[in-house]
Amino acid sequence: MTWRLGSRKVNKQQEQKSVKKKKLRFGRSLMSRYMFLILAAVLFVPVVLPIISIVYVVVVNSGYTKDAPYGDVNHISNLWSKEAIQLGESTSNEIDQRMKQLHNRYPKSSMYRVDERGDTVFMLVGEGVTLSEVSSGNVVMKTLRWTMDDEKTIVTQVPTMWDAASTLQFMKEATYRDPLTVVSFIEGGDQDKGKGFMVIEVPRYLMQKQQNNWPMELLYLGLFMGIIFLFFILMSILFFARIRKRLVRLQTAMMAPGKEGIPLPVDIRREDEIGHLEESFNDMVRQLTDSRQREREEEQLRKRLIAGLSHDLRTPLTVIRGHMHALHKEELSHTGNSSLLRMEAKMEDLGGLIDNMLSYNLLTSGKYTLKLAEKDMLRIVREAAAAWYPVWEKEQFDIDIDLPEEPLLWQVDEQGMRRILDNLFQNIVRYAATGKYIGITTEQIQGQTAILIHDHGPGMLEDIGTKGTGLGLSIVDLLVREMGLRKKVESSAEGVQIYLYSGAGAKGDKTHF
Repeated sequence: MTWRLGSRKVNKQQEQKSVKKKKLRFGRSLMSRYMFLILAAVLFVPVVLPIISIVYVVVVNSGYTKDAPYGDVNHISNLWSKEAIQLGESTSNEIDQRMKQLHNRYPKSSMYRVDERGDTVFMLVGEGVTLSEVSSGNVVMKTLRWTMDDEKTIVTQVPTMWDAASTLQFMKEATYRDPLTVVSFIEGGDQDKGKGFMVIEVPRYLMQKQQNNWPMELLYLGLFMGIIFLFFILMSILFFARIRKRLVRLQTAMMAPGKEGIPLPVDIRREDEIGHLEESFNDMVRQLTDSRQREREEEQLRKRLIAGLSHDLRTPLTVIRGHMHALHKEELSHTGNSSLLRMEAKMEDLGGLIDNMLSYNLLTSGKYTLKLAEKDMLRIVREAAAAWYPVWEKEQFDIDIDLPEEPLLWQVDEQGMRRILDNLFQNIVRYAATGKYIGITTEQIQGQTAILIHDHGPGMLEDIGTKGTGLGLSIVDLLVREMGLRKKVESSAEGVQIYLYSGAGAKGDKTHF
C-alpha cells in the first residue's frame, strides 16, 4: 500500500510538471514565426523597390540617354530661363555675345532675340537649317526649314515684327511641335516691357525622349510584385514543409512500435506547439511503459499466488477427503449420508477448480507442455463421454451420441484434448441442466469435419442464476489456440452449439474464441 501511494504521488508530480511545461511563450510559438514571416514579406518591399527602380533606370531608361547630347526638355528649359534672368542687366551686345556662346555649345539649335519694341534684332541659325524671307502683304516672315533625323522637313516662321496676335499664334504653335521651342523674357530695362525675349529651338531628336513607357513600367511593377509574392510563397512553403516533416516524423514514431508494442520516444528539437505535442507523446510512451511494467509485475505476482494457492489447497483437501472416506464406514442416518454426498460433490468441484487454476496458470505462463501427435479424435471423444455417462444419467440427461466409425485424425495433445472435453461437459452439467439434453455428433464446416457438442439449455445470453469463475472456458480457449484448432460457438434460446475442428486448411476463417 505504501508503494502504491508513493507511485501515485510521483505520478501526480509528473502531471503537475507536464501542466507547467504546457505553458508556451509567444516568442517560441508557430504563430509568432508565421507572423514574423508575413512581416518580413511586407518589409521586403522597401528593399526590393529601390533595387527594381535602379535596374529600371539603368537598364531600361539607359537607352533613352543614347544619342541625346542636348539633355532633356527640362535641361534646355531651365538653362534658357536661367540665362534670361542673368542677362537682365546686360546690354544688347552682351546679350548677343552670350547667345553666340550658347550657340557654339548647341550648334544645331536656332536662337533669336526680339527686343522690347517687338523687332527680331538677332538670329543664329543652326546647322542644317535654311533661312529664307517671305512677304505676306505688309508682314515679312523669316522661315526656318528644319530637316529632321527621319528626313522630315519642318518649317518655323519667325515674324520680323511681333505684335500681340503674332506672338499668341507663335506661342500656340510652339507648344507641342518639333523642334522644341523655349521662350524666356529678359527682365530689366523698361519695367513694363523689359528687354524683350529670346527664343531657342532645338530638334527633339537631339534630346532625351520623353515617352510614355507605361508597358515597361507595368512590366517592372508586375515583376516587383511577383518577386514579393514568390518570396512569400517560398518562405511559406519552407515554413509548412518543416512543420509537415516534424508531424510526419511524429506519425512515423506512433506507427512504428518497439519491442513491447509501445512506440519509442522522439527527440524534442523545438519548444513550440509541435514540441509540446512531442513532449506529450513522450509522456504517454513513458506512462505506457510504466503501465506495461506494472502489468508484468502484477501478472507474475498473480501467477505465483495462484500456483501457491493451488499447491497449498491440495494438502487440506486431501485430508478432508480422507476423513470423508472414513465417515462412509460409520453408520450414519439418511440425512447424514445425504450431507456427506453433497460434501463429496462440492469437494470434487473444489478439486476441479484447483486443477483449472493450476492449468490456467501454466498455460498463461507458457509452462504447459503440449505433446502434439496424430490422434483419433472420435476415440478420445467416445472415451471422455463414457467417463461422463454416469453423471449424465444421474442428472437424467437425454444423451444423443452419433459419431461415425471412420477415424478423424488431428494433431493434438491427448491430455489437453481430454481437458477441453471435460470442461465443456462440466459446463453443460452446471449451466444447461434445465434442458436435460446433450448431443455429440459431427458436421462439415468450412470444408472441415467438426465435432459438434450441443445442449438444450437457456443459452449463454440468458441469466441462469448461477455464476462461475469462467476458468473452464478460458482454459478451453487457451488449449484450442495452443493446439492450432478452431472453436465456433452459436448460442440461442434453444441451446448452445460448440464446434471444434482442425485449423489445417481453414485459413482466413473467422473463429469465435
